[in-house]
Amino acid sequence: MLISASVLIWLALATTAFASAPPLLSFDFETNLVNRGSLGGQGRFHTYAPHEDPLFGFGPFGHSLDLTAAARHGGLSPQDQPSGGGVIFHDSALDSLESFTLLLWMRQNPLVQGESARLLQKINAWDLMAHPSGLSLALGPGASKVNYTFRGRDRLDLCANWCFVAVTVAPQMICAYTGNRQQPLTFIGSEERRDSFKAAAGDLILGNFSGIRPFNGWLDQLRIYRGALDEPALRSVFNADLAAGRETAVASVVELGRLPSTNHAFHLPASAIPFSTRWQRRTNAFEVMESFHATHCLWVYGSETNFINSVKRSGRFYQGTLNGLQGQSHATTNTIARGDASGRHEDLDGNKNTPRWMVTFGPRTFTGCCNHPAFRKLFFADAQHLVASGVDSIHVDDWEMNASWVRNAGLCFCETCRRGFREWLALRYSSAELKELGIDDLKSFDYRLHLKANGVPDAATYRQMYCELPLTPQFADFQIDSMRNFYKEFRRKLDACSPDKYIPVSVNGLLAPLRSDRVLYGVDIVDFLHGESSQIVANQSARQYIFGAKAAEAAGITQVISPIPRSTARTRAAIATTYALGQPHLVPWDLYMGSDESGSQPRYFGSREQYGDLYDFIDKQRNLLDKFVSIAEVGILVNGDQPCDNLQPLCQKLARQQIPYHIILGASRYARVSVRAEDLKKLRLLIMFSPVESFCAEDQAVLQSAQAKSLLRFVPASVDLIARIQSMEADVLRLEGPENLYLFPRSNCADHALAIHVVNWNLTPAPESMETYCYVTVSLLKPQRWDNINRVLWHEPGQEAVVITPERHAGSIRLTLPQITTWGIIEIR
Repeated sequence: MLISASVLIWLALATTAFASAPPLLSFDFETNLVNRGSLGGQGRFHTYAPHEDPLFGFGPFGHSLDLTAAARHGGLSPQDQPSGGGVIFHDSALDSLESFTLLLWMRQNPLVQGESARLLQKINAWDLMAHPSGLSLALGPGASKVNYTFRGRDRLDLCANWCFVAVTVAPQMICAYTGNRQQPLTFIGSEERRDSFKAAAGDLILGNFSGIRPFNGWLDQLRIYRGALDEPALRSVFNADLAAGRETAVASVVELGRLPSTNHAFHLPASAIPFSTRWQRRTNAFEVMESFHATHCLWVYGSETNFINSVKRSGRFYQGTLNGLQGQSHATTNTIARGDASGRHEDLDGNKNTPRWMVTFGPRTFTGCCNHPAFRKLFFADAQHLVASGVDSIHVDDWEMNASWVRNAGLCFCETCRRGFREWLALRYSSAELKELGIDDLKSFDYRLHLKANGVPDAATYRQMYCELPLTPQFADFQIDSMRNFYKEFRRKLDACSPDKYIPVSVNGLLAPLRSDRVLYGVDIVDFLHGESSQIVANQSARQYIFGAKAAEAAGITQVISPIPRSTARTRAAIATTYALGQPHLVPWDLYMGSDESGSQPRYFGSREQYGDLYDFIDKQRNLLDKFVSIAEVGILVNGDQPCDNLQPLCQKLARQQIPYHIILGASRYARVSVRAEDLKKLRLLIMFSPVESFCAEDQAVLQSAQAKSLLRFVPASVDLIARIQSMEADVLRLEGPENLYLFPRSNCADHALAIHVVNWNLTPAPESMETYCYVTVSLLKPQRWDNINRVLWHEPGQEAVVITPERHAGSIRLTLPQITTWGIIEIR
């Protein structure tokens, strides 16, 4: 571009002293707003509209100012609603600047369009805009300001590239320059000054104009100099910036792995192959275990030591079993609780409880009360006998005891429970509060008599009125606390009698759905779960298994899926999904299939022909399972104490979009699951399914600390989440293929390796079978975030590994798979 004679004269006359003088302002946005320029001081974040906060994002020099939460880019009318955020800085030295230089790097969010967005504003003095044709600078206050527009020869792609913007303002002349990481610094125009300078007090606002012209994008390396820098000085700054830049400042995908929570002392390896023969009498169990490469023999009834020792001699882990009916052989056969010395549950009528699905199990099938001394004695004695028999672990079947039977059968009204409820109330309620609940004299209070005196004559009526009775919430909480105290006592007794002073305890429960008054209330008092899948085939879905695994991961607990197979193809997909997400799945053999008043369904015995190739694959790929951990930059903040009915659809939405995520779980009503600062560190976006203020004080402090650092964006679940994720460039995977294929990436940071599990949930109609697809392509988006890829292998059950040649493009690396049936793993090194 030709430069006019007047400009050449001005450039010749302009002093070069400014080139070496430090800037007045210098913001690098590296996790703080400290001004590193000569004026010192510090800026502050300001938000003009809820949930549109500025924060520290990433740019070519490290962190940057991220303004992408703004609902729009710019605006058209003075009546526009406030939007976006910005950084505010104040120093009176800026008020009297007649000659100055503005330098910054910027990039507009490619997902938004708009006009008149301000890069910065000095109230009543000047404001700066960038547009595809160049730059605009306005000098002066309000309606009297004078506009200067500079148009370069080439249009600027403000969305594709980080652009360098420079404006020098001298008393007589204004010059503008642009550049980017691919193009050199270029002079784009100049104008003689037409404004009348007048000192003006006011704040400097970065990224906005009085809250109505938000810049939706990123800013970095903002500097303001006193005086107009000459072109050599600008070029020196520009070149120094380029030298300091890097390909990407965002963490590489392989670095996003999160180590499993340490909430529990015991975890099954991700490659564990658990197997159950429900009773020791199955003579062919050892042969079947061997054929499936089983590593753990779990959930076995019986204490015969020869069987236990045979399992352990084969190098396998052995787990004995107790249940919530323990000691039933000591119970009387009639239904009346009086006279039964085995500690059974007692309803309002004084009768014992038989679960409806167990009515054909025998004449002494009555549930036990975990508060009753007789039941506890029998239970703990049987546990000690199992320990003496040499078990490595103990499983408790029908484990919830009073916590579940209080809501399902209106229990328990034994003398121990009635006395215990009275003592529980005394510790938690004042006399005035008790009166409001209808209790005038707590010393003489008996809940059974209280109900009968207040319109609840029998057990059937109590079950019908349970939800509406004033003391139901308190009685339910008392029984949940009773169950939890029982397991704490169980742990103490086990530790006392165990040779190693510790034996893992599991219970049967699936963390899907997630409810504070169901399985979640026990995750801090047991070591691992056996997650029994739903008997309803529609619930045996990708959504259910993905959510269950992610919920267990969030709770920091191993959850062994125990299936109820309704088709081989569906069960194979469940096995693949479970292992792909770092959890083990029970071999489908000797499985309970349901029971009711008419009897039990035949047990299920899967074969090598149905599932053998999957377990061969697990055995062969142990390194890819055990040494790799889940990765995510997106988190979902969940208070487990609150209703979570809409959580599964949200999680499934992300899974279908191939967005890796972690659930950040907190709970304190019953189980204590802490929100850990460590789990937030690698996240960039936290979706507030539950508001921060809903958590307990300890968890709020952790979350507020993360918010204060402004490195993690908190957004409500109601926003366009996919757009937010894309604007932050956290969408790193795309699948080119049919619906119902899922990608689950995991990383091994130590070996700088990645494993992307591909799982297929495309089932044909009855009889269900799995579709096979050829030439499905997995695209690794943002190639710079995937580091140097030296070798890619495709592993699939029953097949030899296949070398994949990456197809490299500017915006992606495409990996085309030869075929996918149920499950496969892309190994990237």
